[in-house]
Amino acid sequence: MKDALRLMARILWRNIGTFGMALALALAVWISAVVADDPNVERDYPRSLTLEVRGLNSGLLLVGEMPTQVNVRLRAPQSLWERLAIETGLVRAYVELSQAEVGEQLVTVAIDVGIAPVQVLQVLPAEILVTIERQAREEWPIAVEVTGEPALGYLREFLSAETPTVTLSGPESLVVEVARVVAVLDIGGARADITEVVTLQALDNDGQVITGLTFSPAQITVVQTIRQAGGYRDVAVKVETQGQLANGYRVTNISVSPPTVTVFSSDPQLVAQMPGFVSTSSLDLTGADDDIETRLALLLPEGVTLVSQEQSVIVQVGVAAIETSIRIAVDVSILGLPPNFSAELSPGSVDLILSGPVPVLDALTADDVRVFVDLTGLAAGTHLVELKGEILPAGVTIDSLTPGNIEVIIRGAGSVPTRTPTPTRTPTPIALPSSTPTPRP
Repeated sequence: MKDALRLMARILWRNIGTFGMALALALAVWISAVVADDPNVERDYPRSLTLEVRGLNSGLLLVGEMPTQVNVRLRAPQSLWERLAIETGLVRAYVELSQAEVGEQLVTVAIDVGIAPVQVLQVLPAEILVTIERQAREEWPIAVEVTGEPALGYLREFLSAETPTVTLSGPESLVVEVARVVAVLDIGGARADITEVVTLQALDNDGQVITGLTFSPAQITVVQTIRQAGGYRDVAVKVETQGQLANGYRVTNISVSPPTVTVFSSDPQLVAQMPGFVSTSSLDLTGADDDIETRLALLLPEGVTLVSQEQSVIVQVGVAAIETSIRIAVDVSILGLPPNFSAELSPGSVDLILSGPVPVLDALTADDVRVFVDLTGLAAGTHLVELKGEILPAGVTIDSLTPGNIEVIIRGAGSVPTRTPTPTRTPTPIALPSSTPTPRP
């Protein structure tokens, strides 16, 4: 038995090269068959990859600009490209910084592929330059800087901030440049207390803002109290008018600029005794038929003056015509009738409802309104024709035309009158209701 095994082993050993070659040939045939059925395809990955940073030690920061996207070219079986195109996260790009040191260095962009067999052929960019710094953290007092001045007659009082200090963190090279941390509050023209959320800023020795740092907190609430000085007071402006507008007109609005003024007296008691308003000199509206804009003086008690250099206010009065409506009957005119033809209209007159300014409607005459039918191109026979209206005075509109269509019988020279059935139409008034015409029997 042992001799038989030794003989078999010697035979296998002598022919091991033949067996290996046969196995290699079989494997090659199998691979060829697989590749022929699902060939490898080289192409660019269909979207850019976001570049990840991995392994950066705590206490270190990546500073400066670096690429955020990379592109890759892959070789993969045709059957995998559909998954690569649809599924996100199968291919990822990153730089490994676990061994990185402080300073500038060139690092390789690596690619992770979540499915096989996929081969990475090209990465753009293949390497990137990164700058690494130590992270620094410091606590700084907050200086609140107030800019501007309150309105004339007002004084600044107490200033307070939500918190006195802020913690700064960021690259060591930036933190060492900080000279002060400020919160800037603008109180220009203020007439009341100001409460505002202010963003903090870090400044260098030249007063330039340093960017790239993290603030905790990033914003604080600042309160500046404002009070009015003695002898000053804000009062409303009341416009006084007299007289009547022209007949048929009305006042649409009265406005004044400025609507409030600040008054002053060296005797604070005089100001305190004033009502909450000051009147203008009277504006005469007698006969006005258009908008008015004028400047009026203010009637101030003796010893009281306006704080502003301008001692008057601008008053605007809107004046508009009162609108109404009237109903009139107008004969229908004919346009476009060929020579030697005649036309019979039914009805020959129509009702109109007109709206507009009262003075214009009161002065309206028959020559100012025209209603007509245009018969251009119409042959002899019976027609239902749309009415058209024209108003000459500006500002007058036709709200309703009743009826909106009339029957027109056109006859040629020597023709015998004929009548064809006329459809009945009920006109729809445009604005105001009117009676429906009785259909012709």
